[in-house]
Amino acid sequence: MGRSDSTRGTNVSRQAKAGVTLSVARINKLLRRGNQAKNVSSKAPLYVAGVMETIVDAVVKYAVENARNGPRNSHGVLLAKRVDNTDVIHAVRSDPDLARLCHGFAFGSNAKNIKPIKHILSSEGQKKRKEAKKDRQQAKGAASVGRDAGMD
Repeated sequence: MGRSDSTRGTNVSRQAKAGVTLSVARINKLLRRGNQAKNVSSKAPLYVAGVMETIVDAVVKYAVENARNGPRNSHGVLLAKRVDNTDVIHAVRSDPDLARLCHGFAFGSNAKNIKPIKHILSSEGQKKRKEAKKDRQQAKGAASVGRDAGMD
């Protein structure tokens, strides 16, 4: 005796079973099309979806935090109530783990550099630094010429 359609359970996606927001089927399709490996296991897209969701969650959390700490007007009200691309970039650059993960990824933005400049040299200090560098290069060049002359 076969089951009737009324007793059959509803279809539940792998995404719903795993409890992730990102589409497991789409990640599976991208993994298979991407030619990273000959075979892709059925659990790989679940793992990738979970990891990507965790990373995106961290980036969004830090970006929202950064946006809330943004510039305010004279009444103490935020100037912009949105997460901007500079907030996301600042979030990625300020967290050491995310910065390591996104190392080598070029963020194109007008965001200010996070690392503060320790000191700025005056024009005289810059001239002294250039002269010292030139002297070091000349001394290095003279030493290498002396070594080459002894080789003959």
